[in-house]
Amino acid sequence: MKRALPSIAVLLLLSLSSIAQRGVNFISGGNLRTVFDLAKVQNKAVFLEAYAPTCHVCMAFKPTFENQQVGDIYNKNYISYKLDMTSPEAAGFLQKQNIWIPSTPTLLFFDKDVKLMHIAIMGENTNSPEALISSAMIALNPQKRATGYKAIYQSGNRTTNFLIDYGYMARILKDTVMNITVLKTYAKSIPTTQYTSNVNFAVLQKAIMDDENPLFVYMINHLAEFNAKFDKNLVKQTAENIIMYSLYSSRGNKYSSAKIAQVKANLAKLGVTQKAIGVRVFREEATALFREGKSAEAIKILESIIDAKTDKASYTYLSNFVKSRTSDKAALAKANAWATKGR
Repeated sequence: MKRALPSIAVLLLLSLSSIAQRGVNFISGGNLRTVFDLAKVQNKAVFLEAYAPTCHVCMAFKPTFENQQVGDIYNKNYISYKLDMTSPEAAGFLQKQNIWIPSTPTLLFFDKDVKLMHIAIMGENTNSPEALISSAMIALNPQKRATGYKAIYQSGNRTTNFLIDYGYMARILKDTVMNITVLKTYAKSIPTTQYTSNVNFAVLQKAIMDDENPLFVYMINHLAEFNAKFDKNLVKQTAENIIMYSLYSSRGNKYSSAKIAQVKANLAKLGVTQKAIGVRVFREEATALFREGKSAEAIKILESIIDAKTDKASYTYLSNFVKSRTSDKAALAKANAWATKGR
């Protein structure tokens, strides 16, 4: 059954409901469906401000969106709508679009057919009419907008600023393969003497997801340099995040036991306790050992996380985990014993 489209009168009413507002005319009624329907009627693109009601930076942008010059550009080219990041509507839409929002406010630009054009991450340092107008104009330019970055990269552009932008955008668009590829290219294009710069620490914090990136490898082996220049807790958090992104990615499921040992050593360098390390890596480590035919070692890893507090559900999980990864008789016998404790 085809869904009924809102009448032209209803769409015009939604459009007219915000005309009295200064600056950007954000549609105050309807939802995303009616916003895109209105965009088709008016042959405009769609601008979504991804915001959170409690975000103080978002609140600070309100007068900037009310700037008349900003309004002139946006109202001419876009149907605008505020997308509340705490709403089910936003969660469902962004999941369908395969977009990760790292912070608010984020500017999302789509064509009338719901195809992404551009994304701009905003912050206190970009709260200006010029920045909002620039983002809107870039979104209208196929040669500059984010969805054109892949073609720009394939054409041979290897400038450092572009590589950073593309690597970060690939992460936002959940394109892990391109994120890894582009940021390795970036890291190899700059001298190691620049690895501890403010820019590169920001790249480590916001963009890198791969613990084999040369920038991360340098960081984990030169922690003293980073700790001397940046907040130690932030350095630790940044390094841990990259390690865990890598471990819990699809790549982590294919890690060898030797690679897992390297992960454990890197976590230890950051001051993570052996017990905490064991809890974090036991699934991936046991999986690697089973795959390598080292079933007895894998069982020892699993036994190391069992203690007096282990409950029935955990025993059942461990039993099923072993049975899904090996046909080794001794391991399966252990799995059956755990299954009994799980009843």
